[in-house]
Amino acid sequence: MRRAARKYEARLLELDLERSKIEAIIGSVEDGLIVLDPSSAIVHINEVACAILGLEPHAVGIAGLRLEKLAADNPHVARLVAARTSLDNADGDGAGDSSVEFKLFLRGRDHSYISRELAWTGPAGERLGAILLLQDVTLIRDQERSRANLIATLSHELKTPLTSLAIAAELLVESTGAAMAPRERELLDTIRDDIRRLQAIASNLLDASRSSAARIAVERRAILLDRLVRDICRPLKLQADEKRISIEIISDDERPIPIWGDPIKLPWVITNLVGNALRYSPVGGRIALKLSRDATTARVTVADSGPGIAPELMPRIFEPYAQFPDDSSQMGSAGLGLHIAKEIVEAHSGRIYVESERGRGTTFAVEIPIREETLG
Repeated sequence: MRRAARKYEARLLELDLERSKIEAIIGSVEDGLIVLDPSSAIVHINEVACAILGLEPHAVGIAGLRLEKLAADNPHVARLVAARTSLDNADGDGAGDSSVEFKLFLRGRDHSYISRELAWTGPAGERLGAILLLQDVTLIRDQERSRANLIATLSHELKTPLTSLAIAAELLVESTGAAMAPRERELLDTIRDDIRRLQAIASNLLDASRSSAARIAVERRAILLDRLVRDICRPLKLQADEKRISIEIISDDERPIPIWGDPIKLPWVITNLVGNALRYSPVGGRIALKLSRDATTARVTVADSGPGIAPELMPRIFEPYAQFPDDSSQMGSAGLGLHIAKEIVEAHSGRIYVESERGRGTTFAVEIPIREETLG
């Protein structure tokens, strides 16, 4: 009998230690955490969740109360319950892990939270309840709004000077006409094409900044990628000549490369990649554009002889506002070029990636699906 009592006491002590350990883990979680039983009654709630929902962390009677009961007298809990209800209605039976965003007015302003619901299951897989994680994403949403506002402002401010440049270019054509030398005509045509592309990009950025998804839409036309690349590089060679940089187009396959593509935005991607290569390549360097295709994919790579990209910077290279100049002389861009290029390529159902080694140059690759009717 005494042995059984000691065994029982040892088991109680073990359970008490486990409970203390669980409470310590829950208390150390930086996000709000609420453990609910199958009836949505509170089993445990940490201090962060209490602060978010305006509850007293050590108030008697919180444990065991259902969220719906607390919601009757607490507007913050009511917001959480409403968010969970809307998610359940959207998901049908609400099974599986899920998340929903909701707002609370705290400390004089709106705060955004994501409630992530995880299933709480027993050792045999039986459902014991749910675990709610409340994550404060206010700073992230503030940054997203600031970036959207910046993009909208930049694109709006660009429209006026671009319109003036377009008018000036047209007046120059009308005033000079046939008297223009071939090289001058080529330069003016390049200016007009670039103005049209910039106007299209500025308009698209403005539209994207107004959208919650902020995705770039593309027009799909039947075009030849190889011809597009050659047309783009023709005026860029004029800039390359000034820096004594050679631009070479290499094609392993003489067949045309047909794709569905946006005739304005896709050329902008290639122009941006070659422009970056010109920016970072040294005087006397070389830029190689390689065209290739396989059964389903068209590919163009842009390889430069610049300093390369440090390994620690590679994961962030396509992030918006990312700038990685080697020195202050390279500053001046907004850091949006590669991010926009990635958005455009992905809108074409393609992908863009980069390979680089410090001191050995950088290679960007763009892959776009081959035009469907040419397969077979």
